[in-house]
Amino acid sequence: MATRTNKRGYWAIVGNGPWGLWFGRVIATDAEIAKTHSVRLFEARSIRHWYGRKGGITSLARYGLCGPRMTQSRVGGEAESTLLLEVKAVHLCSAAAAATFRACRCDDEC
Repeated sequence: MATRTNKRGYWAIVGNGPWGLWFGRVIATDAEIAKTHSVRLFEARSIRHWYGRKGGITSLARYGLCGPRMTQSRVGGEAESTLLLEVKAVHLCSAAAAATFRACRCDDEC
């Protein structure tokens, strides 16, 4: 289980309710998220549609936005934070995956 190791938290893909997927920085512990089924996501971006290396949410957390159709992915602009309710899953992102989201700008083809 991921735990809070410092005040900066960790980059994650968060799935919630019927609203889909989000990318951002999680500071809460697994126990806090499991208890409330909610999480405050910092530097939050909604993931509306994506293309990745192999498809699937865990591949998105491992590889990020990539592949020949990467520019067809749709990722929202960054919000300072958002409170996500009905959290279903939190996937820790690799450093490489987080870098692809951080580099993607909403005014680009992402």
